[in-house]
Amino acid sequence: MRAQLKEFLSDSRLSGRMVGTVKKHELELLRLGRWLEDESLDWQTLTRKNLQRYTRLRAGLGHSARSNMLTTLRTFYRWAVEQEYVAQSPAATFKTPKRPRPQPRALTMEQVHTLIDYLRAEQGRRARRDEALLLTALYTGLRANELAKLCWPKVDATAGIINIELSKMGHGRSVTIHPALAGLLLRWRQEQDLSPDAPVFSLDGLAFGSNRVGKIATKVRKATGLPLTAHVLRHTFATWTLRRSRDLYSVSKALGHRQLAQTEIYISTDVEGIRPALDKLPGLEGW
Repeated sequence: MRAQLKEFLSDSRLSGRMVGTVKKHELELLRLGRWLEDESLDWQTLTRKNLQRYTRLRAGLGHSARSNMLTTLRTFYRWAVEQEYVAQSPAATFKTPKRPRPQPRALTMEQVHTLIDYLRAEQGRRARRDEALLLTALYTGLRANELAKLCWPKVDATAGIINIELSKMGHGRSVTIHPALAGLLLRWRQEQDLSPDAPVFSLDGLAFGSNRVGKIATKVRKATGLPLTAHVLRHTFATWTLRRSRDLYSVSKALGHRQLAQTEIYISTDVEGIRPALDKLPGLEGW
């Protein structure tokens, strides 16, 4: 199976799959390979019942891990059928469990004020960087890895545009910069004083990792007590722009979603949408 695994991973990269996705496939298939060896089974003659027995051993996984496992199995065996390594896929009928859809966590208006006040009060070059980073997340909804990879040539603060070449969904997009954020970014660029092509949020011009974005958010969370992560800031951007604009399509494009259904989870947080109808209900004595 190891030779076929290498072929599969190579073909996955050639087809344009993201590095993280290919790595998940690799880890999952190596785990399957070890189980097959323990059970003295051949991956090419594996039945659906055998493979289902393997998945049951991992029934305690969280939703994302189970989804990754089932997706990998289906993808690998579909590829194996196409390459004529197997006659049919034992994973063809496996269905990915539906994802639970809790209400996205977003900061309240009061919490946003607390965040801004804290960031403004901190002193020093690092503090100015953290302010620029977290407020960019708040005003654009960029993902942590998009913030980390962002370099100055992709930021046109004067025109009010950030260009994302390649997102998690495998396509690029342009994001509008709020006037307040544009001024903040211009001031940070002067204070940063690095080369014109430097990472926007680097202090020394070196590559800026997405894990660093998380560490900065964690530091501020501990200092303020706010439920803060980079993804919470993305949720906050989505929630408040949708409440103010009621434009699902535009918010979806700004977030880099491929389907409107990915953005519709924020509609449940649009409490202002029902307010006019709610105000028409009678008072306690008027029913």
